[in-house]
Amino acid sequence: MILVTFAVPFESAAFRQRVTSRAVRIVHTGVGADAARATLEEAVGAEAPTRVITSGFAGALIPDIPIGGIVSDGTCIFARRVRIASAPAVLATVAAKRAFRERTGAEVVDMETDAIRAVCATAGLPLTALRAISDGAEDDLGLPPVLLEKLSRQPVRALPGLAWTLLADAGRRRAFLRLMRDCRKAQAALADALDREISMRPL
Repeated sequence: MILVTFAVPFESAAFRQRVTSRAVRIVHTGVGADAARATLEEAVGAEAPTRVITSGFAGALIPDIPIGGIVSDGTCIFARRVRIASAPAVLATVAAKRAFRERTGAEVVDMETDAIRAVCATAGLPLTALRAISDGAEDDLGLPPVLLEKLSRQPVRALPGLAWTLLADAGRRRAFLRLMRDCRKAQAALADALDREISMRPL
């Protein structure tokens, strides 16, 4: 059985509409390393998978990876091979992305892959990292990092602050609408890539 992890249900929306195999289990880990580690450890113990695919959205740290581009750390044979590193917080600005790139040498950033990789290594489980790019290296996300994290962790509670922020600033509003458009593109690309990866290596 294959465990496919996503941080939040929004990332898995397109894939969930397609998956029918009982040999595939979707796990939403929550955002960040601590949540991913705890949730995956529990799921591995309960489900006894033969393989894990860590999936979801990621940010590009170099300019030539397009929105919706599919990347992997080298464990997926048809995706672009990149170095993926996990950040402790959302990188909401171009400056933050550049600083993280300089510090780590990574080409793509997410918030969970490093923790998931450690859990799988301890459990002796094969891991495939497969991510879709939802924001480019030169894209500001349009919202303060604290609000972006709250939106991903507790979307309902974040709505009043989100509405106020977007109504008050047209520039933030345009950036957020672009981000939502790009996330929808990443959703669809990710579902296609997961279908392909699972069909090529079903167990």
